[in-house]
Amino acid sequence: MRDFSPAWQDDVHRQLARLKADLVSRHAGILLTFALGSFLLPFWVIFFCYIALIGADIAQTRLLRRLAHEPSRLRNLMFLVVSALTNVFYLLPAALVWRMDDPLLKFLAFLAVVGALLNASSVRSAHLPCGIATGLPAALVALWMPLSEMTSTETELSGALALGGCIALLGYFISALLQNHRAQRDLVEVAERAREASAAKTRFLAAMDHEVRTPLNALLGHSQLLREATGIEAARGHAAQIELAARGLETLVEDVVDLSAAAEGKLQFRPATVVIRPEIERIERQILPLIGGTSARITTEVAPEVPEFGRFDPVLLRKCLTHLASIAISEHDLAQPVELNARCALAPGRKDRLRFTMAADKPAAVLPDASERPRLAGLEGETIGLSLVNSIAAVMGANSAVLRAPDHTLVARIELPFVTVPDPPATGAETVYGRLRTLVVDDISSNRLVVAQMLRSLRIEATEAASGPDALERLAAGEYDLVLLDMNMPDMDGEATLQSIRQSGAPWANVPVVALTADTLGNLRDHYLHIGLNGFLTKPLDRRVLWSEILSACPPPPPL
Repeated sequence: MRDFSPAWQDDVHRQLARLKADLVSRHAGILLTFALGSFLLPFWVIFFCYIALIGADIAQTRLLRRLAHEPSRLRNLMFLVVSALTNVFYLLPAALVWRMDDPLLKFLAFLAVVGALLNASSVRSAHLPCGIATGLPAALVALWMPLSEMTSTETELSGALALGGCIALLGYFISALLQNHRAQRDLVEVAERAREASAAKTRFLAAMDHEVRTPLNALLGHSQLLREATGIEAARGHAAQIELAARGLETLVEDVVDLSAAAEGKLQFRPATVVIRPEIERIERQILPLIGGTSARITTEVAPEVPEFGRFDPVLLRKCLTHLASIAISEHDLAQPVELNARCALAPGRKDRLRFTMAADKPAAVLPDASERPRLAGLEGETIGLSLVNSIAAVMGANSAVLRAPDHTLVARIELPFVTVPDPPATGAETVYGRLRTLVVDDISSNRLVVAQMLRSLRIEATEAASGPDALERLAAGEYDLVLLDMNMPDMDGEATLQSIRQSGAPWANVPVVALTADTLGNLRDHYLHIGLNGFLTKPLDRRVLWSEILSACPPPPPL
């Protein structure tokens, strides 16, 4: 039947395993208990109860096996009834012994009841309904024992006290049953996660083995052909394939590092203020390492409604777009030129989310065998690459997908949030910050003048420093809210100046520092932010970008 959940079936399998595991010890305890009872009760009573208990235990095991493979409500009900009867037959001799007048014999009978409760709360706890059904007869007998003594006026008080103790004892066993069940459930879940992790590791290693060998075979094969090549054009062709294979290995290494960082929660999300259109156009210069084919050409299109500036992480976005581009053309015949279109627009009905869509300009060529499809160096389109894209998208708060268009072309899409860059306030920064003091550090006086004048036009105080040592002296002499630091200075460069600020131990050691550099955004920007900079500005400066970075590095105080 479909009414039983996987968790219920898992309980049944675990209970069956527990019953098999403690078969010898359980029946040894039962045999010892009945052997002791044979000295006190008629043999036929002990023999009947023992045979009935063995039969119920066998029936219970068989029902469990059937439930594990063909669950049904009737079998489930029969199993619970048989589970209860098992303890009924076990406790019947104990109930008869309890009717005797000897206190020691009563104690012995009560021990049998405690043993039944222990069995229900430990062995039978793997399947909670079984534990309850098994423990119910023992609980009823435990309550009946003091109640039966309360009929006598001489033992009414002691019977009431014993009843209270039994209720407390039953409460403990119920708690133990629930806790044991929860502990076993947690153990099963941990073991299942470990098995899933092991299986995922095996799949990952298999994919890695395939993906490493693809560019490695190209490297070895074209290296041998290059060595034997006689013409310059043939040698250039082999060298080009060697370069593509090397780029594929480089991509693969970066993917593995990024996947590891994402899995450990160490993938850094560093949004920056960027000019959106030039940033998107950088994708056209990306090289997709395609083994055995020509490089794909990427064209970009930006919808008119996309704003000029925005804040997002351009490094992570480029990683996602590069992989999605590779996935989008993974089914094409790469022996022919492939043109990929990347379109950026606002998400429908949203002004705070960008949607990138990537698709080839024509349907994929139908290849006779999937194994003959050209492979991307360092990328397994449905596992490694897409897993990396999904991991990075999760860090950025984005959504990614690879869809199949009606013409069978793969369409890759990612939608990410971004922050629109606000215009500087017409009345200046004083209305936002009050007084804001900045230190502009650059070895070129004209650069300092341009930045300082731009700050003053925003009604922000600006002090100039011509070098790293000069900046340290001015920080020690005055109070500043922000430092704009040129990274390319002689003698003491920006990185050394930043380290001196951070390691000074002075009250201004944690002053926000924003980099000023002519370098374009890329790996260098990521390095600068990694060493402790609070922002990144490229020259020539844009007034709106400058204002956005100031807002990010120095969050405005809350309104009064």
